Amino acid sequence: MMPCLKLGRLGGVAWNGAVAIFAALMAGLISPAGADSSPERPIQLVVPAGPGSSTDTIMRSLAQAAAPLLGQSIVILNKPGASGTIGVGYVTRSEPDGYTIGGVPSGAITMAPHVAAPSFQASDYRIVAMITQAAGVFCVHPDFPAKNATEFLAELRNNPDKYTYGSDGVGAFVQFSTARIFQPSGIRQRIIPYSGADQTVTAFISGSIDIYGGAIATIAPFVAEGKAKCLLLTTRFTALPDVESLQDVQMPQAQTLLWRAVIAPRDIPRDRFEKLRDVLTRAAQTPEFKAMATKRGEEVWTISPEDAAKYAAGEFTEMEQLARELHLKQN
Repeated sequence: MMPCLKLGRLGGVAWNGAVAIFAALMAGLISPAGADSSPERPIQLVVPAGPGSSTDTIMRSLAQAAAPLLGQSIVILNKPGASGTIGVGYVTRSEPDGYTIGGVPSGAITMAPHVAAPSFQASDYRIVAMITQAAGVFCVHPDFPAKNATEFLAELRNNPDKYTYGSDGVGAFVQFSTARIFQPSGIRQRIIPYSGADQTVTAFISGSIDIYGGAIATIAPFVAEGKAKCLLLTTRFTALPDVESLQDVQMPQAQTLLWRAVIAPRDIPRDRFEKLRDVLTRAAQTPEFKAMATKRGEEVWTISPEDAAKYAAGEFTEMEQLARELHLKQN
């Protein structure tokens, strides 16, 4: 039985208005006060990397899986530059209404800020959801004089400045992950910065550089064609079970994950934050998205917002110290 609505003494106009409002509420035509019916328009997902990059591919697939769950389309806006910090800065300066979010690689928020003098602080954004994680990989040409990770590191150590390796940008994943490996090992080789993994692999295949470092997916087709051999992973990963990792060469303390997450401006309303997190987490668990991630050598990574914030903060601190040691830290 419906509860009685006590209206008291009302004039005819007031009575008719009250009845109309009550009827509309019952019919779902008017939302109760404070209810959030968002999103009422498309969501903009800012990707701080160029079209066709690994991050772009992952985030486009995520958007495609999330849109039906969200009830709105998700539009990708590419804003590459400064190792991802331009795109992240755009997100943090956006209206915190849940309609502008960012799909970012780890380096853009934990590494590049120590080098690129960004326009944002770590406190300016929140991690809505972790999406994927992967190992970084180091690959060489087929005639390189090493057949495993131990021989690879020994060759680099014994021949200072002989080899060149590509970086996916100044202050990005490759520069920091290699520094964690090379510095304590006494290795000194020449880094050549590019604007992303796609440019790095192009330079590698053309013979302009000796070593490819970066995402597995970018180099995988060339490995399959016999144009590259991978010798070292930054951490063990099922995508390349026969390639040794830093754990295998007794350097677990140097391992670095390549992860991707969705962020939002710090002051996003809690209900919109929770809705986005729920939708994005479910989208990342769809069979289609998981299959795409696996094909690209990545794994879906689902952890709580609190654990995500703690992990990112810890990595940020570690990378800041490393940047100081390498004299990369901006004043």
